[in-house]
Amino acid sequence: MDSRKPVFINLLTIARYDHMPDYPIQFMTVGKLDYTNPEEALLQYEETQQDEETGAILKSDISLTLKNGRITMERKGDFSNTMVFAKGQRFEGVYHTPYGEMDMAVFTKEAACRFGSSEGNIHLKYQLNIQGNYTSTNELHLEYRSDQE
Repeated sequence: MDSRKPVFINLLTIARYDHMPDYPIQFMTVGKLDYTNPEEALLQYEETQQDEETGAILKSDISLTLKNGRITMERKGDFSNTMVFAKGQRFEGVYHTPYGEMDMAVFTKEAACRFGSSEGNIHLKYQLNIQGNYTSTNELHLEYRSDQE
């Protein structure tokens, strides 16, 4: 039996770059929630975006694991990476793209989440560095809810 339940997800991300306008992306989608116990949850959904150069539709499967005060985001697909968010901590990893691999690092400035079996939310604010250089400061606001009890 599948313990995952369908959830509605409302996601807003904002990338703030030096000397450029903010770059917000907002979308709603449907995902799956596996709420195994009060200390751990797994939220999964698919993200699609259009390649600005080729017009191709790129897909990524996103998994958010909420456990022990940490939020782990794993992205699989055309663009893939793993990022770990915990307030005041730095995480280093590799960003895999169709154009090659790049070193990346995130420093989490804010991380808050409230999750339950029928609704929850995540708020992140973090600095992103690519290839050792500051890229942007990003915010992620995600809310989910289920109509199932």
